[in-house]
Amino acid sequence: MEKRLLLLIVFVLLFALEVSAAQIFAGYGKIPWGADAHSVASAYPKGKMMKMGPQDVYRQDAPSRDIKQRSFAFVGNKLVAVSVTYSPEYVKKSGIEKLLAAQQKRYGQGTIDRSGAPHMVTYRWQGKDIRITFAYAPKRPEMTVLMYEKK
Repeated sequence: MEKRLLLLIVFVLLFALEVSAAQIFAGYGKIPWGADAHSVASAYPKGKMMKMGPQDVYRQDAPSRDIKQRSFAFVGNKLVAVSVTYSPEYVKKSGIEKLLAAQQKRYGQGTIDRSGAPHMVTYRWQGKDIRITFAYAPKRPEMTVLMYEKK
């Protein structure tokens, strides 16, 4: 009887983790994937449109004291990715552990990946339509980035 109860609890916990991962909003803030550049610029003013390779990018420089740069990438005038680079001063003041803990509170434990670049630590979360990456270099606070990508 105890084994069945234990198995049921494990099953419920695994199901709860799967459900919570599926509930990650597919977009950034309140802007869904596929939004046009005008909608993004209205929600996040004081940026500039530019071209980076095949993508159109709407970029805000220092939109707040905490954020050094926020970039919105578009393909065919549809939002497909957002990159948020934190200001080094904010990272130093807050501490990388606190920033990571905030993401883990919001999205769950995440999966750590150290294979990309030896000096970078990367955590990833995935929902049905989104991949979120929090990457940082422990000795380089200016390289702390949070990325949202449409799958």
